[in-house]
Amino acid sequence: MITKAELNLIEITFLGQAGFLFKYGDDSFLIDPYLSNYVVDSGIGSAELFSRQFPAPLAITDLKDVKTVFITHDHGDHCDTDTLIPLYQQNPHIHFICSKPAAVHLQSLGVSPDQITIPQVNHLEHENNFEYYSVPAAHYGFELDAQDNSYTYLGFVIKVGESWIYHSGDTILYQGMIEQILAFTPEIDIACLPVNGRDGWRERMGMTGNLDGAEALGLALQLHADVLIPMHNDVFKVNHVNQATLADLLDRNAPRQKVHWLQPGEIFYYRKIKKTGA
Repeated sequence: MITKAELNLIEITFLGQAGFLFKYGDDSFLIDPYLSNYVVDSGIGSAELFSRQFPAPLAITDLKDVKTVFITHDHGDHCDTDTLIPLYQQNPHIHFICSKPAAVHLQSLGVSPDQITIPQVNHLEHENNFEYYSVPAAHYGFELDAQDNSYTYLGFVIKVGESWIYHSGDTILYQGMIEQILAFTPEIDIACLPVNGRDGWRERMGMTGNLDGAEALGLALQLHADVLIPMHNDVFKVNHVNQATLADLLDRNAPRQKVHWLQPGEIFYYRKIKKTGA
């Protein structure tokens, strides 16, 4: 029987917001899982505005084989300790790869420093059977740690099998962004990008925004992305934009670009198809 790994199939489960579960062969890893109601329960946001719009698509008990968790930054909808600490207790050898503020927060809750890596940006690393490197994210600008100049906000580029995945975390565009993302690959196969945008109304409520649909599409095209997976547009009703905006942009400007809007809990299988000459 041919396995998914032999077919070079990546299994991608969308968790909502910026959360994903990736599986490839015997390896599995998470990025920014938000499976609780932490933003409300911790007092960060009000129940009226920041309650979940759907139940968590997976339970912690569904994640017993996860070996690695990437955390782009320490905001509650990305570094959800009501998810991460039970996950750590269930999987005692799990490895967290995250920004320094997220690392400090996890250590304060009892996670062993030996199981946390703060990656150096633009430095190719190995993790189990895949490679990765981190790149800066601008949310809105760059924030640097006063002691070691590490970046507060990160994105991750991860090589799984023959495919390269870019998860931007929370970001807007910045000068030199394309060059940093493509530092070790000529193109991205799967680009997971926020599309909820930003505006003065949400900023006055304390919400730092993201790429909008036009910016996410433009970035995906510059990265030569095979597939764009929009994210960060569903878990909070107050931080959502109409999907039709991106659909109209696609129709007018990039009708052949692959875009997959995934529902929470939906599984998407990706296989890289090698390009042939004309």
